[in-house]
Amino acid sequence: MNWNRTLLWGITLRQLALILSFYSVAALLYNLALCISERPWSQDSLWVDFWQGLPRIGLDYLCKLAFTLPVWYVLFVRLRHVPLVRRVGLHLLFLPLYIVGWQVVYYTISDGLGLGRLRGTGIVWDTYISTLFYLVQFGIFHAYSYYRDHQRHRIREAELRELAVQSELSALKAQLNPHFLYNVFNTISASVPPEQEHTRELLADLSDMFRYQVRASRTEWVPVQDELTFVRKYLDLETARFGDRLQVRLDVPDEVLNLAIPPMLLQPIVENSVKHGISPLIEGGEVRVSLHREANALLVEIADTGAGMRTSVGAGQGVGLANTRLRLEKMFGGELTVMANEPQGTRVAFRVPLRLMAGEVQKTDGQPATQFVVNP
Repeated sequence: MNWNRTLLWGITLRQLALILSFYSVAALLYNLALCISERPWSQDSLWVDFWQGLPRIGLDYLCKLAFTLPVWYVLFVRLRHVPLVRRVGLHLLFLPLYIVGWQVVYYTISDGLGLGRLRGTGIVWDTYISTLFYLVQFGIFHAYSYYRDHQRHRIREAELRELAVQSELSALKAQLNPHFLYNVFNTISASVPPEQEHTRELLADLSDMFRYQVRASRTEWVPVQDELTFVRKYLDLETARFGDRLQVRLDVPDEVLNLAIPPMLLQPIVENSVKHGISPLIEGGEVRVSLHREANALLVEIADTGAGMRTSVGAGQGVGLANTRLRLEKMFGGELTVMANEPQGTRVAFRVPLRLMAGEVQKTDGQPATQFVVNP
């Protein structure tokens, strides 16, 4: 049996077995404690009282489990990205709802079945014990969730270190003699006749792209402005190939230019849009790169009006998307969203934690957004 198989909401078979075991043990111990406390006046043996109380206690804890599930779902599934302190504070709301809902359902069913229950002032004990049980079980849930997140964070850090080592090795292999390649580019550019100035500019763009890739392999963050410059040079080269078939629009406010972004994060997605979206269409289309600042993140959207997704929306296609998705997940647990663009094409979006480059002062004077249009 595969105990790590996921059943629902990320719950594995092993976790479900542990939860049911916890409830079973808690119910049996509670029933035993009640039977022992009834010894002074009970006329039956401890064993008889224990078996007679099982249906009532079973119903009690079954109702508790039924009201625990929605609270657990809200706190650990829907709000799993909310800070722990805020989620713990929500128990001030959920605890009274849990107690009142459990009492109404449990008392109604037990009265209907004639199972017996505490009445009068004895209800205070039901409320007290149920409150303790709620606090204990969710204390365990929060502790386990924290432990699991900590383990995932350690695994992510280990994988990031491995990726960093692999990237460094790849960079070393690619840097056998970068100055030799720069000199080759300059030599070729110098040999181009003056009347072919556009070819000379393309060679300069290619040389700058190679230089940026080498520099980017040595750092984890670069200014947004540098990353956009690299993307624009790539698009200039593609525009020389596609001509009027490729239209490009960059929607980038000046206020985000000094923010930090992992290098080589935009270009693979832009390349994916050109290769899979624009290239298959005879009439071509537009690629739009949009960067905007949110409260605590930099929102990046890259959309095209090309052929659209051939697979299901959100599945992604191409090595560029797969690599970017992996980098976002490993670096800061980010997600890459791929969806259909309107009226046609594909739109890719992700968020990067807000971060200024060291030594930079961000502009906050409300300057208008910078608009670049290639082949309008």
